[in-house]
Amino acid sequence: MKVEKIISPNQFGYLQLLANILFVLIWFFSNEGLSFWDDYTYLNFANEINQGTFEINTNHFTSRVGLMYPTAWIIDILGINEYSMVVFPLVCGLGLINLFFFLGRRINYWIGLMGGLMIICDYHMINFAIHLFPELPLTFCIFIFFVGYYLILKKEADYRLTAFICALALFGAFLIKTTVFLLIPLIAFLFINDRIQKRNRGFWLIFVTLSTLFFTLHGLWYLELKGGFMYRFQNIADNHVATVKTFFDKENLLWKRLTYLPLLTFTKGGYFIPLLLALPSILLLKRKDFRLKEADHFWPVASMILILSYWFFSTNWRYYSPLPLETRHIAFFIPVFIMSAATFWPKHKWFVLMERKWAVVLVLLAFLSIPAYTIMKSKNKRFSEQEEITEAYFVYNKISQTIITDGLTSYGYPYFYDFTEVGDKYLWFSEMNLDEVRQGDFVLENRAYFNQEYNDDQNFGVLMSWISEQGWQLQLLEDKKGVKLYRIE
Repeated sequence: MKVEKIISPNQFGYLQLLANILFVLIWFFSNEGLSFWDDYTYLNFANEINQGTFEINTNHFTSRVGLMYPTAWIIDILGINEYSMVVFPLVCGLGLINLFFFLGRRINYWIGLMGGLMIICDYHMINFAIHLFPELPLTFCIFIFFVGYYLILKKEADYRLTAFICALALFGAFLIKTTVFLLIPLIAFLFINDRIQKRNRGFWLIFVTLSTLFFTLHGLWYLELKGGFMYRFQNIADNHVATVKTFFDKENLLWKRLTYLPLLTFTKGGYFIPLLLALPSILLLKRKDFRLKEADHFWPVASMILILSYWFFSTNWRYYSPLPLETRHIAFFIPVFIMSAATFWPKHKWFVLMERKWAVVLVLLAFLSIPAYTIMKSKNKRFSEQEEITEAYFVYNKISQTIITDGLTSYGYPYFYDFTEVGDKYLWFSEMNLDEVRQGDFVLENRAYFNQEYNDDQNFGVLMSWISEQGWQLQLLEDKKGVKLYRIE
């Protein structure tokens, strides 16, 4: 169905503006504060950049400069708070939306409308926009490459400029997170396929030359700074240790990881709907479609190869270690799935239903329920209430205190103090020695931050029982929507 017959260029432009405004509003009202996880780590490094104390070291997170430097520049201007720290992910999310609308104007309005709506209403995209994680910036950079190559296939772009932009985008992705290497099988396929088809020689010549140059300069910089061309990769391998999420150390689970467990990943929020809509285009691929004579076949072919890469790719070159099943590692699959759907479904006759208002309203309500849910649950962590209590009793109180709390808060508490040195001591009740507990200490309880992998609920109960056994009492000082502060008397 030709949507251009229904929507004028001006109306399409208004819808694009509306999509941007809506995403900003969802980002604002969905913000749930810090997770005190990787987001705090990146924020701390960004602050160190501004303070002039940042140094790349054996912590492989310090090499993700493509995320931390833009964040540092933004918080240097806007200050540090739960919104300023995620402006960069917001900008990348808006970039994704506008890339879909750009393709909509160039190719088909449905690409812009479907892509924009599904990014705005995708649970993972929203989640990565409101947290300082590398996934959304990484997704944006990788999608630039995909869009560039797609336009080359359609002969809609100058190969020289596009090759430069694609190489620069993937280098940016590389500086953000080395998960970009999951693209190696796909890029190898595209290169070999184009060589067989004797096309796009100029594009690949420039792209490969620039990518090799960028990678070499990156290695030489590490050689000069740290004494090793492969310093960053050695750090990643050295930091690759056995955890509850790894499979290389669990032979009894490895076969499950390589067979059916990845299927469960795609049933989780943010992946199920895009993949479900893309699945027909993938399953209906024919052998000849892999030649990519028709540019729209690029998206389902790319989806298939990415899924296979996720299934079998190793995250370590020293030994075989498949990717953990955490969905955040493959967030950049989502726009590819969306494009597979957006270039497939509008060609089918039944899609004429979208001309009817009731069908449009039904689809909009179904999709918008996702950001509505995200906004509704944004207060579940009670981050604002915890911040208020922490500031009132500890930040503005210059007397040194001991606070017994969960592991995430005990790790990320410097955020509340604007990363300044303080005398307050935060202890995680699951790791501390109970003999360290003293009368006069505080207990900060916010169960939203309890980590069940470390049995925080059980360990907190042990702490409460131990305090009672000493004949001490807990005086409740504050209770803000379930965030409780006690003093041991």
